[in-house]
Amino acid sequence: MNLSQIEAFCTIADTGSVSEAARQLDCNRTKLSMAIKALEKDLQIDLFIRTGNHLTLSEAGKAIYKDCQNLLVTAARIRQTCAQVSGEFNAEVWIARDDSLPDDMWLDLSHKLNNQFPATSFNLVLASSGDLANLVATRQVDFAFGVDYERIDDPHIAYQPLGKIRMMSVCSADHKLSQLRRVSDDELRNAMQAVMVYLNEKDNPELQPFSLRHIGFSSFDYMLKTIMEEDAWGVLPEPLIRHLLRQQKLSVIKHTYGLTQEDYCMFTSAGMAEHPGMTWLADRLNEYLFDF
Repeated sequence: MNLSQIEAFCTIADTGSVSEAARQLDCNRTKLSMAIKALEKDLQIDLFIRTGNHLTLSEAGKAIYKDCQNLLVTAARIRQTCAQVSGEFNAEVWIARDDSLPDDMWLDLSHKLNNQFPATSFNLVLASSGDLANLVATRQVDFAFGVDYERIDDPHIAYQPLGKIRMMSVCSADHKLSQLRRVSDDELRNAMQAVMVYLNEKDNPELQPFSLRHIGFSSFDYMLKTIMEEDAWGVLPEPLIRHLLRQQKLSVIKHTYGLTQEDYCMFTSAGMAEHPGMTWLADRLNEYLFDF
C-alpha cells in the first residue's frame, strides 16, 4: 500500500469513475486501474462494486474511506512542514473571496497586504459563497474568505471563524412586501426571489430558493442590483447593504427568517501552514466584522 494508491482510491470514490479520476489526477487510466487492483490485492478485499463504467464503494471501501482521506491530509501536512524547515516558502498565494463585504474594503486591504508582504505575490479571485470550501478542498486556491452557510465534516478543510455576519431578507422600499406589517410564507413564496447559486455539486439547503419564481447569481452584488431594479427580494449580508438601509432605499422584510446570522470564515487546506499574510488579513477582517 502506498500514497499514490490511496490517492487513486479516494479520487475514484469521489468521482465514481476511473476516467474522471484519471482526468483530475492527470494520469493514465490504465495506471490508475492497476493501482486500485494492487491495493485490493494487498488488502485482500474488493473496495468497489463495479457496474459497467461506474464504480461505487463496497462496504469495505466505505469503512476505510475516511482513514484514507486522513492519510492524504497527513501526508500533505508532512510535506508542508518539511518545506517550511527547508525554507521553501510559497512566493505566490491564491485567495478566493465572496462579495459579502464591500469591494472598496477588499481593494484597500489587498493593497495594504501587498505592501506588507512584498516578497509574496497575491492573486484574489471572486467566487460564490457556496464554492469557497470546494475551491480550497480541490486546491484550486490556497485560502478562501466568505460566508460559511453549512460547515461540512471534510478532513481536507480547516475552518477559522472570523466573526458573525448578519444576513437580511430585503426588498426595495417601494416593493409591496415592504408595506406589509407581517409577511407570510405564502406571500414570500409567491414573490420573485434573487438567490445565490454555485457550481459545487454538494447540496446546500441554506442556498435553496424559497420562492416559486427565482433568478440565480453567483454574486451578492448582482442579487442587490436585481432587488433594487426588479420586483424581487433576496437575502443579503448587512455590510453590503447597511448604507442602503439607512437611506431607506431597502427594507428588511418582516418575516420569521428576516434576520439570521452566519459565520464569516477563513477556509484553509488542512495541514497547510498559515502564511503570515493570511494571519494579518484574518485579523483585519475580524476587526472589520466586530463593528457589525
